Amino acid sequence: MKRKSNHKKGSVFRQLVVSYIVFALVSVFFLYLCMFGMLMVLGGGELKNLAPYELVDEAGNVGDIHSFEQLGGWIERLDESYHVTRVYGEKKDEIMEYSMEELSEYLMTDNLVETAASASEYRGYLKAVPGPEGTTWYLMKIARSALQMSYNYNIGTDSESGKAAVLAVVSFLALFLVSCLLMSAYLSRRIKKPLQMITEGMERVRAGDSQVRLEFEAQREFAEIRDTFNIMIGKLKADEQEKKRNEEKKNRMLLEISHDIKTPVATIKSGANVLEEGLVKPEELSRYYRMIDQKAGRVNTLVNELFLLLKMEDGDYRMQYERTDLCEMTRQICADHYEEMTGCGLDFQIEIPEVPVYAEVDTREFPRVIENLLGNAARYNQTGKSAGVEVRQTGEGIRISVWDDGKAIARELEKVLFDPFVRGDRARLTSGGTGLGLAIAGKIVEKHGGKLEYARQGEKNVFTIFFKW
Repeated sequence: MKRKSNHKKGSVFRQLVVSYIVFALVSVFFLYLCMFGMLMVLGGGELKNLAPYELVDEAGNVGDIHSFEQLGGWIERLDESYHVTRVYGEKKDEIMEYSMEELSEYLMTDNLVETAASASEYRGYLKAVPGPEGTTWYLMKIARSALQMSYNYNIGTDSESGKAAVLAVVSFLALFLVSCLLMSAYLSRRIKKPLQMITEGMERVRAGDSQVRLEFEAQREFAEIRDTFNIMIGKLKADEQEKKRNEEKKNRMLLEISHDIKTPVATIKSGANVLEEGLVKPEELSRYYRMIDQKAGRVNTLVNELFLLLKMEDGDYRMQYERTDLCEMTRQICADHYEEMTGCGLDFQIEIPEVPVYAEVDTREFPRVIENLLGNAARYNQTGKSAGVEVRQTGEGIRISVWDDGKAIARELEKVLFDPFVRGDRARLTSGGTGLGLAIAGKIVEKHGGKLEYARQGEKNVFTIFFKW
């Protein structure tokens, strides 16, 4: 089941855009609501009182024109010849009869300047009411300065209209302020909550809590911060575990170093004491000297290999790369170790192509890798009869394999095989290797950008050096 915390909503930008649209629509709605209320006040509770055509019904009855009069309008009743027979309200001009052309000028919405009629100052709305004695016409007239298109009235002509306008503006501002506060509270809640949880998570991490995980739903940007934070915490935890493992390796290495140095040093010291006391027979002197030289040589080898390992682990150490024929290099190393391998009773098989295979390697350090692998094959292959080296060029890169048919390396050792002081036979014998060979080989290959891996393939222990193209 998908975790709830992994659900990603839209982006913050999208939320702000949607919120702005909603806010604009709400503001427009409030504006129209206030204008509607103002028109209701001006119309005495009915909007039709402000609509000229609604002031006269189909029977010719004139309704309440108080609101229309407040805006400076009046109504004239005309007979079939367009003569004024009656006036409702206060007439503002002196026209008492009209022609069809003059009436048409009143009905036009544009402001007329070039006309002798009062149509340049007043707008008219004409309504016909049929009757038994003929058609009666009603002409509703209002000043063009007070009435614009679509019934946009000039509300500043009297005190009552002014009060209604002020009330509408105040109401709109109040509603606008409320909507601003509500929208701000909504956005603050949507944005502040994830920010607060992220801040709290950071505070817990600063306090040393490495088990923190952020679990909340949020917009895409905050979800990305949440996921990145969780990945960072996971990496910190992994780094902490890796640091702990490295510390354990370091402690184990120090313990192994002290053990490997303590034993031969104790032997050298005891031999020197015996020689100093004159307790050794003359015929035994050479044996004691060889023993002291052998143990001193082991200590020297251990110190040199430990120094080499530390040098390989130093991030500032730089290899001296040269374009080298790996086939010729490997062939020379095999020739140098041929007697050693065959002297151990092993059938030494070499498969190296005649065609050169070039790569950028350090010609001083890289040969150590193959030499260490051959030394291990000779030292630990006590049950098999053969060992070998193979150089192969593939489409992916270059592979150099060193193998032997000895006993398989224990599975529990495979994960730590390239750690310092791990021996294939798990024995703590001074006659064995230093336990640093594979660790050094792995670091050298790593410095070259390659990989050194072990695998049991059939009846063979295979160590493979791989370089990508």
